[in-house]
Amino acid sequence: MSAIELILTQAEFATQQCPEPSDSSLERAIDGSLTGIVTYIKLANGEYQTYSRFEDDVWVFPASQGTKANTASQLKLNFATISDTQMKRMAKWVVWSKMKENLTVGFLGGVLSHLKAYFQWVLSSDTTVTHGLTAFTSNAYVKYVNTLTSKQKGEIKPLAATTKAHKFYALEDLYRYCKTFDFVKEHPWSESSASEQAGIVGEAHQEARKKPKTLIIPDEVLIPLCQLTKSYLDRADEVLASKGKKESLLLRDSCIFWLLLTTGMRIHEILGIKRGAYRSETKDDTTYYYIETVSEKTHTGLAEWIAPEIATQAIDILGQLSAPLQAQLEQDVLNAKEANDHAEVHRLKQISDHICLAKYPKKNNALSILSGISITNQRLPNLCKQIGSDWNLSSHQFRRTFANYAVHSELGDLRALKDHFKHWSITMTALYAFNDNLDAELFEELLREKYLVEEEIKQDWFELDSPIAGGGMAQKIKKVRQDGELIKVFGSLQNMAKAYSSSIPIHSTGIAWCTNDDECRCDKSEDCEHGIVDKRHLPYWEGMLVQQMKLMQLDDIGEIGREAARKGLERIERLLSAMGIDVAAMKQEINQREYIEVKNV
Repeated sequence: MSAIELILTQAEFATQQCPEPSDSSLERAIDGSLTGIVTYIKLANGEYQTYSRFEDDVWVFPASQGTKANTASQLKLNFATISDTQMKRMAKWVVWSKMKENLTVGFLGGVLSHLKAYFQWVLSSDTTVTHGLTAFTSNAYVKYVNTLTSKQKGEIKPLAATTKAHKFYALEDLYRYCKTFDFVKEHPWSESSASEQAGIVGEAHQEARKKPKTLIIPDEVLIPLCQLTKSYLDRADEVLASKGKKESLLLRDSCIFWLLLTTGMRIHEILGIKRGAYRSETKDDTTYYYIETVSEKTHTGLAEWIAPEIATQAIDILGQLSAPLQAQLEQDVLNAKEANDHAEVHRLKQISDHICLAKYPKKNNALSILSGISITNQRLPNLCKQIGSDWNLSSHQFRRTFANYAVHSELGDLRALKDHFKHWSITMTALYAFNDNLDAELFEELLREKYLVEEEIKQDWFELDSPIAGGGMAQKIKKVRQDGELIKVFGSLQNMAKAYSSSIPIHSTGIAWCTNDDECRCDKSEDCEHGIVDKRHLPYWEGMLVQQMKLMQLDDIGEIGREAARKGLERIERLLSAMGIDVAAMKQEINQREYIEVKNV
């Protein structure tokens, strides 16, 4: 049986704990005699409560060994569905061995899932069962996996290379840990690897690894979502007072939305936040907020994330929303203690004071951390429904969206969310680089996104049909991109662009790019030796054209003012003409637009 939940003294626990992987314990695993405790919790009084033993068909893990986003079912490993006795013993031994590597429950669940899939394929043919794990049968399994497909957003596609690789890792795990089982005859591919069998090799793969697969939430979806969710935060007091269930859920979802968007946290890290778990720090008249939580993926213990003030507001609101549930939780702890239910006491204390508590009516109103699956599969898509969008919003999209906005901020483009992201700058990147308490993996994500954004900008400069203007650097690029012989030397325009642009620094002046390796100090970057204006700046220049045209129409600015306006207008017209814009047609369109607006007023 699983989850036997016996209370043992320290001495009893020591004698019953499953032995570490070794030759002697492997022999017992092979013949089926290996027994012992595999999952447990240590109680406050020093005693141990066992959850499952090696001989159980279901291993149950305490919530403390998963992430805050894990559901109860995700904390179980079920070996019962493996019908073959030897295969079940191998699966248990592989998982037990990997448990010693301090891998997460989620990762172990993936390992078991791929082992099950392989065993199911083996049992489908008498030939493969007879031969066992050999290079021949492994090659046959590779061919079988290559025929598999997956359904993504209604479209049938071949399995991704990484998915194939994880399936093939299962065979390597069997060879690594189970060589002495009769089933394992030889290495699945002695001169190759699971990655190579999956096609994850060569320059093409290395290049593909630099390109993230996670989508950035588009502005046409993100901006309405921000407006909707911000409106809920603004009237949080009203919603909290009304106690309406639907409005309260939308307020909670809105808070989670802003935490995801403005911190770069993963969903389980947000679910791990406790009430008031943030601090502030002021540097150079700018206040930075640091949110504290636990990342089971990359950290052991607490870590911090930089956040704008709106994220701390979201934490406070979620704390208010969870207050009644926290009161119930404290009463449930007392009830569990009276019933000597030590496992329940331990579970409740693990989730106490968290801001994302939830009640589950189907489980007798038991309290738990909000499900990460329900947030991604139900609550976030529901926010999109509120704005009439069919975008498939999920929690992992926010991390890359965060990085993309942070990078644009560093490059001088605050985009639509500047009021909330005003402190995002090179200072923030530096803080992540030099503070060991901050999420190092998020810093790497920021650097990777910066590389991608800068590469995209620079690649555009070298495209023949991409308009650019500016000083000496712009003219050099125009000359190089027209050199057909030079392109042949590099093999492609893209390779040439990478070679030339890799050493070009880039930062924004608002109306142009500056490629000087020092701070830009000129006020006319479009004429500067280091300045480049591209298609991304056209809306700014059109806006300035409108302003100068309006100035020219004023009759109270004096001769000096009119001369300044005329020079400004000439400067803008000269730049737009260099970009290939029909300035006369643009001015005519602006006049017509202004006339219609005045008429409507």
